[in-house]
Amino acid sequence: MANGKLRCLGSAQHLKTKFGQGFQLEMKIAMVSKEDEDFQTNHSALISHTAGENTTSESAEDEVSFNLQQVQGALKQLTEDDFLSSMLNESNPAGFSVLKEASSPLGVLSTELALFATSEIRMRRLHSFVEETFNSAVLRERQGMMSRFVVGSENTSIAHIFRAIEENKERLQVTEYSVGQSTLEDVFNIHAKEAERLKQGRMDG
Repeated sequence: MANGKLRCLGSAQHLKTKFGQGFQLEMKIAMVSKEDEDFQTNHSALISHTAGENTTSESAEDEVSFNLQQVQGALKQLTEDDFLSSMLNESNPAGFSVLKEASSPLGVLSTELALFATSEIRMRRLHSFVEETFNSAVLRERQGMMSRFVVGSENTSIAHIFRAIEENKERLQVTEYSVGQSTLEDVFNIHAKEAERLKQGRMDG
């Protein structure tokens, strides 16, 4: 029922098959460790930005403090774009934490900055893979290192999704993932939104 009218009728599987909009894909990637190769590479690169060309590979063991200007410059150099530096705002929890520390008199420590940068680079790699591999994939939610997508079902099967993930699981550092059909809640929300849209249309008329 929606807006006082019967919108759909059938078993749970029938409703999900008929009205569901693709597949639900949840993926979780590994938390960053200071022992990880990509963390050490990024940590050294960030320090090199302020220390100059004479910085050695041992700099991955050092600790340096960055002010906000140094953070912005180092992050832009690390990814060669504004991907990371654009996250330094109040609407991005991880970026705001770095912004707050970098704006303080003590600055943000290079370890914390490298943890942030490495985590976000991993997430961008994951999101790019999903968007490029699956038809009409849309990011619906992110919590920490977990992301939930809706993947269009046209020309895509669960088997295809599983196969693509398994082939890239190690490269993407995926620790957990699940694939399933749209839930009944998704189906109900679709009809509720459509009923609300029609209601608003009548009110406007």
